[in-house]
Amino acid sequence: MRSLTPTRLAVVAFALVATAFVGRFVWDDVISAHDVPRGVTVEGVSIGNTDRTTAAERLRAVTADREVTLTFGDDGVTASLSDFGVVLDAEATLDAAEDTRGGFPVRVLRWGAAIVRDRSVEPVWRVDLDTLESHFGPDSLDLTLAVSSIELLDGQFVPVDPATVSVADVAALESALLRAVGGDGPDQFEVPSSEDQTLIGDPVLADAANDLTGSSIEVRLAGQLETQVIPSATLREWLDVSGVNEAADLTFDADKVQATLAAIYPTVGIDGIEGVQFVVGFDAELYLLGALEGTECCAADSAERLIEARRDGTDAVITVFPVEEIDREGLAWAEALGIQEVVGEFTTNFTANQTRNINIARIAELTRGAVIEPGETFSINDYVGRRTTEDGFVAAGVISNGVFSSSVGGGISQYATTLFNAAFFAGLDFGEYQSHSIYISRYPYGREATVSFPAPDLQIVNTTPYGVLLWPTTTEDSITVRLYSTQWVKGEQTGQTERTEGTSCTRVTTQRTRTWVEDNRTEVDTVTARYRPEGIRCDGSSTVPTTTTLPPTTTVPTSVP
Repeated sequence: MRSLTPTRLAVVAFALVATAFVGRFVWDDVISAHDVPRGVTVEGVSIGNTDRTTAAERLRAVTADREVTLTFGDDGVTASLSDFGVVLDAEATLDAAEDTRGGFPVRVLRWGAAIVRDRSVEPVWRVDLDTLESHFGPDSLDLTLAVSSIELLDGQFVPVDPATVSVADVAALESALLRAVGGDGPDQFEVPSSEDQTLIGDPVLADAANDLTGSSIEVRLAGQLETQVIPSATLREWLDVSGVNEAADLTFDADKVQATLAAIYPTVGIDGIEGVQFVVGFDAELYLLGALEGTECCAADSAERLIEARRDGTDAVITVFPVEEIDREGLAWAEALGIQEVVGEFTTNFTANQTRNINIARIAELTRGAVIEPGETFSINDYVGRRTTEDGFVAAGVISNGVFSSSVGGGISQYATTLFNAAFFAGLDFGEYQSHSIYISRYPYGREATVSFPAPDLQIVNTTPYGVLLWPTTTEDSITVRLYSTQWVKGEQTGQTERTEGTSCTRVTTQRTRTWVEDNRTEVDTVTARYRPEGIRCDGSSTVPTTTTLPPTTTVPTSVP
């Protein structure tokens, strides 16, 4: 038996490797017959050894993300090339991948090279003109010829005089976008313009426009008997002839129609807030009564209905319809406030059958149902105004210059304190507030407020995204203030400190910790109160004048306990 020499061994090994190489090539390229050869990538996306359908699906991931700015005249718009309609042409790209296969020897060598590294094929791009044209509109660029062959002159439509206009060259724009996707050209460029075109007036279109608007239209608002006549001159102002060159395209401008109808029917469009009433029942549940949507005139299809009626030759009265407007203050407004549950509540007590109780009940009645919208501030003085006998208030005890006295509206600071505490526990913010100068034991120490007119005031600031409804109620010996909203934040007292001011006053600082419901985030803030003995200033001197007599017209600001 003959042994293999090294040379013969090398030949045999080479033959075996060559046979395996060719066999694998034949399997990949002939037997399996994939549409796309091994190792082909497009912009990093592998499509090798796949059929055209699979490869095309993978190529969807290849997009033209470069942003460019196109300008045309005084207008400009910035977007990605994909937004402008530049898309990868999958079929052309796959054709390019297959065309590179070449003859058999070349195919074998390329197949072998693909084992070592991928072969990148440049994508073929195209511009989808429908996407390009749809991207431009009245709020962006307008690449269409928006000049009509007729115009309104002295109340009649007439052909325009011959004129030359410059229009966008969409074909040149397509070429510019394709250059941009390859990285050529700047990020901002002017949309190419074609040569000036001559616009010639159209007497046939002018006659059609005059015929369409030659007589008046009679309209009636739905639900009313009275009709309104819209004269021919108004119809001609309505007619939109910009860019129109065929009679079938003549139409009424919707904005002009709406403006005219709104002027004809001025009572339509009143806010619906007057019909909305928040009511809390005896069960403390919240109800909406008499809630009506706001409306506006008129329905969005009014212009289309009017032009169609005119085209059809309808001589009957045309009915137009008011529509609900959710942005107006009606039912949708009320529901959007999110007022649905008690978020803060507090009660203070008083002695029955006192004159001051009349004032407490009266201010509770006046503010019951007040709504603090998101971002707004509720002020007692702004909402109620000066307390007078004409408004149902009576004279009762007040604190004036640090001593007890009497004035119309006395006692309503009990309402202010109760509201202050309800807002404190509801986690709401405060604007202006001030404590009584003398501590009164029926109120929480350091956590109370007084009011007078025009000052001091109590202001509640709604920093939540929901509305807040005030619902104060009274009994013969107590007042309760409930605040309805959607729970956004909760407040609790977590500390209190005191320090002496001067020789006689005490400043009380009450710490509040607020917890936000959404994420349990906490925040600490404080409210303050300053107390002094009756008739004594912080420096120990008396607040009671001994010789001064005030003229009859002078009003001494008072706080109402």
